[in-house]
Amino acid sequence: MPHIRPDKVARLLALGLSASLAAGCATTAPPYVGQGPHPQISRGHPLPPIDFLGNVFALPTKLILCNWKVDNHAVSADTERYLVKYVDLPESVTDGTHYSLNEYNPGLALGRLIHNRKVAWPYRLLLGLPVTLIADVLLPGRLFAGLLTGDSYNPYTDIVSIYSDLPSVALHEAGHSHDFNKRRHKGTYAAMRLIPFVDLYQEHQASDAAFHYLIETEDHPQELAAYKVLYPAYGTYVGGYFLIPGGGLIGALLGHAFGHSKAQERAGYYARQDAAMISAATATSARPSDTAPSAQPTPSAAPADPSSLSSHSQEPSASPQQ
Repeated sequence: MPHIRPDKVARLLALGLSASLAAGCATTAPPYVGQGPHPQISRGHPLPPIDFLGNVFALPTKLILCNWKVDNHAVSADTERYLVKYVDLPESVTDGTHYSLNEYNPGLALGRLIHNRKVAWPYRLLLGLPVTLIADVLLPGRLFAGLLTGDSYNPYTDIVSIYSDLPSVALHEAGHSHDFNKRRHKGTYAAMRLIPFVDLYQEHQASDAAFHYLIETEDHPQELAAYKVLYPAYGTYVGGYFLIPGGGLIGALLGHAFGHSKAQERAGYYARQDAAMISAATATSARPSDTAPSAQPTPSAAPADPSSLSSHSQEPSASPQQ
């Protein structure tokens, strides 16, 4: 998940606080409290003081993305349900990826860095080790998500870390795993992110995977919500290349405009589609049945004398035959 790059003052503040607080974030053998035991998913213990502080640190990102659930350190069972269904899809190439929900587990990260055979060891040593030490050990997302780190995928450990209670964000990060795992030279693809503009391509691929999944499953509410979160988040990356103060914020505002416009366009499309289906169903139900009985003439009142009855019975009926 794209996150806002903080200024140097925020970085120094976070570094000063991390020494005293990071130790309190650690969890050991966290119980699985989500959809049921899944071999690729683990959760961290709820730690109210740490999670509250994490929410405070994430305020800038929450405000820029206009969503309180971003980096709220409370991943619900509903969000996890979306993740489980995506991971279990045969079409999703996420075998072996581990999904960590609001968890600080440096032992897991370092262990997977050592044993992740998907990425060649030179990449893991030269790039993966410093990335993992900083993002997963010294400045963990369990505390600093939304300030220094955030929802992310680490290709060197093959771990997706999720701190936001948003299905679209979970699917976006799972989309990173899908994108990386289908590449032949995964280490090279991960290292290419250091090249300007490659991150834009990789972020687009991850969001596209999330949009495609929600469209294919016909989950219209989540699809519309995803446009309003993932496009502004993508805008922070685009804005980072503006080379002007506040570029990330400007990019996010443009992303908000585009995302809301896209959501409105798709909502209109679905409304017209639903109206057409209702109209077709109404027309079908209103169509007369081919087996309906013929209309019968209304019998006239009986004549007074038998002679007129006899003559009346010989006249043809005036009612049209059906």
